Amino acid sequence: MKTLGRRIGLLVAPFVIAACEPRFDLEKEQSKLMQTDIEFSNKSVEVGAAEAFNQYLDADAVQLPAQADPVVGRESIYARMRTSSNRYVLQWEPKKAEVSGSGDMGYTWGTYTVTSEDEKGLKSTSYGKYLNVWKKQNDGSWKVLIDIGNQSPEPKGESQQ
Repeated sequence: MKTLGRRIGLLVAPFVIAACEPRFDLEKEQSKLMQTDIEFSNKSVEVGAAEAFNQYLDADAVQLPAQADPVVGRESIYARMRTSSNRYVLQWEPKKAEVSGSGDMGYTWGTYTVTSEDEKGLKSTSYGKYLNVWKKQNDGSWKVLIDIGNQSPEPKGESQQ
C-alpha cells in the first residue's frame, strides 16, 4: 500500500508544482509593460494628453492630480483633460516597470515634462514624477488603473527651455 501511495504522490507532485509556478514570463511581461508606457507617452506627444489618456486608461481609472480632488472614471478624466490639452504637451519617461507575481497588476514610475505656451507665445516647462498602477485586460493589453503625478524641480544638468 505504501508503494502505491508513493507512486501516486510521484505522479501528482509535478502537477502541484506546475500549478504553483507562474504561467507567464515575468521579465517579458515587465518589458511589455515598460514598452506600453513608452508608447503611451509617445501617443500623448502625437495626439495630445487627453486623447492618449482616453486610449490607455482602464474604464474604472482613478486620477490623483496634485492639489486637486481625485477624478474617477476614464470618461471623467478625459473630459477634465480635454478642456486644456491643446495648451500643453505632456511627455514622460518611465524609469521602472514591475509586474505582480500573478501577472494581472503592475506599476511604472518615471519623470515627466510639461511644455506650455501662453497667449503671448512665451514657452514654459515644468517637471514632475509619476506613478501609474496598471491592470492587465482580458485581451492581454495593459491599461492604467491609477494615475498619480506631482511636480518636482528641474532635473540637474538640464536647462529650462
